Amino acid sequence: MLVLSACAFIVPAASVNYPSALYYSAIFLVFSGLLFLLNNSPQQPLSKLEKFMLGSWLFYPAITALDLWFRVGWIWTEFQEPSRFILVLPIYFMVRRVGFSQNALKWGVWFGAVAAGVWAFYQKQYLGFHRVSGGTSGLIAAFGDISLLLGVMSVAMFQPNWKMNPLFGPLAAVALLLGVYASLASGTKGGWISMPLLCWVMVDLLDKPTYKKRFLVLFTFAFLALLVWYFVPFVQQRLSVIVPAITEYFVHGKVADGSAGIRLALWHSALLIFIDNPLFGTGPGSYYIEKIPLVEAGLIPPEAGPHLGPHNQLFNSLFETGIIGAIMVYSIYFSFLLLCRQHLQQNKALAITGILMVVGYMDFGIAEVIWDINNAGVFFAVMIAMIAGKLSHDKNAANTAIGVNASV
Repeated sequence: MLVLSACAFIVPAASVNYPSALYYSAIFLVFSGLLFLLNNSPQQPLSKLEKFMLGSWLFYPAITALDLWFRVGWIWTEFQEPSRFILVLPIYFMVRRVGFSQNALKWGVWFGAVAAGVWAFYQKQYLGFHRVSGGTSGLIAAFGDISLLLGVMSVAMFQPNWKMNPLFGPLAAVALLLGVYASLASGTKGGWISMPLLCWVMVDLLDKPTYKKRFLVLFTFAFLALLVWYFVPFVQQRLSVIVPAITEYFVHGKVADGSAGIRLALWHSALLIFIDNPLFGTGPGSYYIEKIPLVEAGLIPPEAGPHLGPHNQLFNSLFETGIIGAIMVYSIYFSFLLLCRQHLQQNKALAITGILMVVGYMDFGIAEVIWDINNAGVFFAVMIAMIAGKLSHDKNAANTAIGVNASV
């Protein structure tokens, strides 16, 4: 349990600035889980919801493997993302049986958010970088998205400590502010889309969440966002291109800029490919080949031609494997979401941390195929395995304790 707790700290703490430690921890957890399963330790029976969740983890790589094998030929890079959900199965079963220290995960999340914010501040203020990034495979989007998520997850993880010691509130707020700062300094517009929904979910951390409180939080967020937009020229510059890009594309069919406008064209391409192949799509890795005829026919602006992917998780799943693909991807999200909601009363802090992860990643997927970004994909897969395993472990331990007390 001590080693598992150390990994629970390292995974979130290293997820942004030191992904090598994240990968080594993930590999260690996978092999440890395999050795644990070979030990034949007795397991509590799986609930229906757990079976549904684990089934979704297996369904995605199984269908992808069959699709690659029979339709487009084996491409390991296309199987790398779905294979992670097979690899984390041993982690889930090990954590479900053994557990780990929730405090280790809490401080790992806090340290990750603080480190991201400090590193972003150093790059922005002292190195003069226009858009900051971390050790996230060189991708700015992953840095901004995960930094933001770590910030809001810190608030959730510290929720049990608020009433015990008033110092924990400001401590969590520091992580939140630094995580948000890192996201803003990265200029990752796709991640900013998630902020209102993350605020909505965070209201559940209160003792008595109501719709009145939710809308009050949203109003406060909108006011603060307006102030940031008005007083921070960098944020204003990043956001000012969105409305003109949307107008130019939908009214004139032209790409107005290299970010929002290009993404609209890429999404449009994926949608047209899906409409022609609604059930099973055209297969992994086929986006560029299928898009070229659309460009040549004048249905898609030529600026979209060189890009190899649609930069959207939903459209990516739709063009690859049709409606089946969307079901595969989003069943993973929703099964884990339902599992977390099932444990809200038992462990509100960890359950809402899991919900924040799902909401954040679904929103991040609007602007990126987020699981394709290596450290973002590994972070998500390992974290949901650890959170789901910990929630089930605690529930089984509580049920066992109740049974022992009843027999006494």
